Amino acid sequence: MKIRDLYKIKGFPYVTTFLVVISFMLSCVVCYLIPEQFGSLCLQTRPEHMWQYFSGIFIHNIEPQWVMWVHMMMNFMGLIPLGIIVEKVIGSRSILWLFLVEVIVTAICFQAVTWKHPGQACGISSVGYAFATVGFYCIVQVLRKKEAVFYKQPLFYYFLFEFLGMLGMLNPMSSMTSFVLHISGVMVGVIWIIVMKKEFEKI
Repeated sequence: MKIRDLYKIKGFPYVTTFLVVISFMLSCVVCYLIPEQFGSLCLQTRPEHMWQYFSGIFIHNIEPQWVMWVHMMMNFMGLIPLGIIVEKVIGSRSILWLFLVEVIVTAICFQAVTWKHPGQACGISSVGYAFATVGFYCIVQVLRKKEAVFYKQPLFYYFLFEFLGMLGMLNPMSSMTSFVLHISGVMVGVIWIIVMKKEFEKI
């Protein structure tokens, strides 16, 4: 079995597609149509509005803008291929719940970390870390069950590079806020793997 065979599992990746499209479109709207609303939608500081906990997941507050777009495209390079695999393996409903749980966990962590330091907020991508953790587990476990020699597949090393690159950015010395939020994504991913263990066994 090859990794690309996982993409042939029946079902359309509705949730992954929705997240990517919303992120791209919302960023375009905020950057080019209503730039004056940028601060009220992203997470530049501790949120003043409840919707920022949701909208802040899709918008990064990186300057200059071209760096933001490069950063977003790099996120998509991991989110799209891994998100599709996760959704194909555990289903759209399960990955939607994974997304919603991580949004809630992120909001709680954000409140805790910025409790005494409201100016330490930043754009977040913790949901991507949850998806990547579950996605990489999907690849390894499913292929192992199928007795596939995954270490001989070039695509496996692409995902390994993506996953290790994300883990390499978990640096508490750079930003405690970013570190805590990203770690929350990894932990939610690990918990989700434990909870959804029976789903992986069905493949």
